[in-house]
Amino acid sequence: MKKILMFSITISLFGIQKISAQNYLNYYETINKAEIANLNSHLKKSDSLYQIAFELVEKPFKEDFLLASINSEKLNENQKTFDYLKKGINNGLTLKRIKKQLSDFKRTKEWKKLKKEYNSLRENHLKTLNLPLREEISEMVRNDQKARTPIFGSWKQMKKTDSYNYNRLLEIIKENNNKWPGFSIIGEMTPKGKYDITKNITLMPLHFKKEWIEKLRPYMLEAVLNGEMYPYHFARIIDYTVSHKNISQKKKNNGTIISESCYLYGSYLNVTVCDCKKAKVKRKKIGFEPLKDYYRKRKSNYKCYEQE
Repeated sequence: MKKILMFSITISLFGIQKISAQNYLNYYETINKAEIANLNSHLKKSDSLYQIAFELVEKPFKEDFLLASINSEKLNENQKTFDYLKKGINNGLTLKRIKKQLSDFKRTKEWKKLKKEYNSLRENHLKTLNLPLREEISEMVRNDQKARTPIFGSWKQMKKTDSYNYNRLLEIIKENNNKWPGFSIIGEMTPKGKYDITKNITLMPLHFKKEWIEKLRPYMLEAVLNGEMYPYHFARIIDYTVSHKNISQKKKNNGTIISESCYLYGSYLNVTVCDCKKAKVKRKKIGFEPLKDYYRKRKSNYKCYEQE
């Protein structure tokens, strides 16, 4: 009887996890549609899509609330802009970031109200996080960059820092019930937007060995599917460390060999994607926006190797 009960609980938990993953995949897709509608100047359609997306998951991302507020500001819907920003602050959006993105709204009574409430909202958000762990990870990221500066860094220091950061990450994952330390634990550390990794935990794996990335891959993938990491961050790590490969070599007149590279997901700007058809499938599995949409948003270009 006990075995049957445990089996039923396991099946139930697995089912819940699958539902959560599908919800976030739907969320990523709907957010992308909202962003594209905004780029097409279909502002009301964009707002409707944002509203649908925010109902799909328990914790939408702070950057998406900000983009929704930028869209509603253009619609002159001050109360709606206020509501989006308030929810964004509850999820980690900072006043500093808001100020840089909005203009007309800052002249409204709703803006004054938001500023009065900000400190309380910010404090409530920080209470939900593991602040000592958040600071520790921030320090690990700072050390990662410090080891690579001309003044303080060296090859020996880089190896030492990367080894420490990798092993400490494994310990943190184990301490966190074998889960990646994602947004619900340390918050969204993306001060310049969802495509920013300058102060983000995902900056460190860019310098890890391939075998280390393979060890971390399932934890990061699970984080993406459960709304604990942006799909872009996962794709960028895999592209840089694992999937980036040479596809051809050319000789210049002086005899130097130049290697041309391609990428599996196509997460970098102005690059060659190894196989665009496969990339489409892989991107969809993690909720990463389609190639055309992504590069349009980033104001960049890509090319498909298999079509050349």
